[in-house]
Amino acid sequence: MLTDIQLMKIKNGVMRILHVPGNYNGGILEMAIVADYHMPYEELNEISKKIANGLKHQNETFRNVRLNLIKWVSDDRIIKELSSLPKLQMGSAYEDYAENAQQNMTEKTLDELLRQLKLFYARSKVIIVLTDGSYLVEDESKVTEYLNPFLKRKILFVYPDEVTMKFR
Repeated sequence: MLTDIQLMKIKNGVMRILHVPGNYNGGILEMAIVADYHMPYEELNEISKKIANGLKHQNETFRNVRLNLIKWVSDDRIIKELSSLPKLQMGSAYEDYAENAQQNMTEKTLDELLRQLKLFYARSKVIIVLTDGSYLVEDESKVTEYLNPFLKRKILFVYPDEVTMKFR
């Protein structure tokens, strides 16, 4: 589960991302959370709740957020939906987890996720990826291409044991 120190690192990382010159200038914040469905349901739900609670108590900016929730089930199944931080706090954001349980164990690539993020969520000011690190990287140069020029300054990877701005 998420420790208080990890939560502090997440909040500091998010604030660092928001303060990148030209990233966020006020108004309604648009952010994205990627939920890796390889993670156990309880762990994914608990981490999401703690992050939502932590961010809402961190700053006035997080009181009204346009939240894009991306459910990363497999390369063929990336579910995109509009959600809210209160939905994460209440634990009702992953109601479809059981339906997608059969596909949870298929191999998936970071390449495809980053391609989708660059196509559809480049305007999000913060992207938090909740993952256990069980993804593959097929082409390192493609991953770098998808991260440049904007995603690399907006993305925060949260693993059960660490918080980092880079993928493993």
